[in-house]
Amino acid sequence: MSLRESHLEFRKRFLSMYDTEEVATYDSWITSLTSEDHYACLADLTEHCCLNPGMSVLDAGSGTGALSVSLSHVPGLRITALEPSDAMLQRLRSKPDLTGITVHQGFCDHQSDRFQFPEGHFDIVASRQLTNTLYDPLAAFQNWHFWLHPGGCLIVMDGLYDRDDWRDRWGSFVDCLPLSACRTIATVPYLLEHCGFRVDFVGYMKRTNDRPSTRTKRYMVVARKEKQAR
Repeated sequence: MSLRESHLEFRKRFLSMYDTEEVATYDSWITSLTSEDHYACLADLTEHCCLNPGMSVLDAGSGTGALSVSLSHVPGLRITALEPSDAMLQRLRSKPDLTGITVHQGFCDHQSDRFQFPEGHFDIVASRQLTNTLYDPLAAFQNWHFWLHPGGCLIVMDGLYDRDDWRDRWGSFVDCLPLSACRTIATVPYLLEHCGFRVDFVGYMKRTNDRPSTRTKRYMVVARKEKQAR
């Protein structure tokens, strides 16, 4: 007997949740974010990782574009948004701030996703509010490691969620996703180290957490793909 449904069964169920109403509700939160919210996110991020013109950045699990909009405030970045939901991507594509980014539809948390991008393709892989929904976090972290060039930077941003935060139609997911209700900032960096990353920073996103729009306390992990194997 399998511990849980297969990744294909999970993906079908997960995507079915994002109907027109759910995507509209999700995007209403994204569109309510102000320039101050985006700059707070960028300030937390750039304190520990440089963003320079010409860098290739993957927004993993982009949703309707919250992180991509923040990143778009940095001139010259080459942003790729990776998102499995077609309904989410339709919203993302409609945003004037994101007309210049590359959009790629797909998941990232299974071994079969490995070759969506070439090895060493990105300078930075970043995710915002994604790790709590990963079917297989280890597979995702290994894929991200593969997609980064040696010395490239990984940025993981997420919230400290409780079981009760998964309610209504989402309640059935809490015991399917390994990081769904993780109340410690230690788990993600621990797993990243086991996937070959060197962890440089683990801590709370002070500027983001000070914003009135932030309802769940956020933390950030910054890690790097070593330039040479140990």
